[in-house]
Amino acid sequence: MRNREYSWFSLSNAQGFGAKSIHYIFKNLEQHGMSVSELFELNVSQLANLLPEIGRGRFSRADLSVLNHPDEEKLYNSFEKLKSENVQLITLDDEQYPKPVLENMQDNAPPILYCRGYLQLLNTKGVSIVGSRDVNEFTVMLTKSIASKLAENGLNVTSGYAKGVDTSAHLGALEAGGTTTMILSFGINHISIKKEMRDLDWEKNSLFVTQFAPDEKFSGPNAMIRNKLVCAMSKAIVVMASGPEKDSQGKMSGTYDAAKAALKMNIPVFVLSPDVLKPAPQGNMDLINIGAIPFANGNDIVKFLEKHPQETNPSLNRQSTKTNKPPPAQSTQTTLF
Repeated sequence: MRNREYSWFSLSNAQGFGAKSIHYIFKNLEQHGMSVSELFELNVSQLANLLPEIGRGRFSRADLSVLNHPDEEKLYNSFEKLKSENVQLITLDDEQYPKPVLENMQDNAPPILYCRGYLQLLNTKGVSIVGSRDVNEFTVMLTKSIASKLAENGLNVTSGYAKGVDTSAHLGALEAGGTTTMILSFGINHISIKKEMRDLDWEKNSLFVTQFAPDEKFSGPNAMIRNKLVCAMSKAIVVMASGPEKDSQGKMSGTYDAAKAALKMNIPVFVLSPDVLKPAPQGNMDLINIGAIPFANGNDIVKFLEKHPQETNPSLNRQSTKTNKPPPAQSTQTTLF
């Protein structure tokens, strides 16, 4: 019988199979008391009986015949390379797979999470800091301060490893001696350690996570998909600076989209008060109008999470927003900026 991890790797690399179809396969296998490894021992006729919806309707792109990969040797060599580089494949049937991701994303949850680094962080529900790639030095300083405050209070800082706010969040956590999770919008074979991190203890205190195939390159759509995972793995989202939902050219803001996704998942969203940044980011004001919680300093976030350790956003028991937005978080006397 095939290795369990390699069986999952083969399934996720089968052309035409996405998260929803793999969830469907996994549920059917569970109902029949079968493992993913056993899937590859069946012929096409047996597979069709077990998985009648594959190749039809919503799964019309999936073809059972391609489960036998055309270049098995190349695929296995790719798998072996990952294992030799200490990449962990956390699959849907793995007890280490983070339950909040399944709860928040359901059958959109990635079938495999490729992880490299301090694996314990995968199930440490952190606080994500998100924001624009193009920010000024003042916003960079604020982001580092917020991340440091969270790390000093024992919170794992999560972000998307992009330039700007994301990188500043990771740096702030590491510089404070804390931990950080870096959720990638590309395959794990394309990791390049940012020069700002090389002198920090990043190897012991960080975790890289990606849902994308090892050789997949960055793309705008992948970044938007990645944002959903950032939210699902977080106990709260912190927005530093966001553009409007769509700009004058109709381009969507990834930060705004991430915040909206978190609100839909009933995850608290904190937005830096527009009064702090000049000019005030339009997206920050808009997000507060649809239910995000304005904050003035890192203590606001820490105090909220201490007061509501297991609670999702109490302001989110509603459909919308402008007329029923939450009260501002109470500011403390000590500010970070």
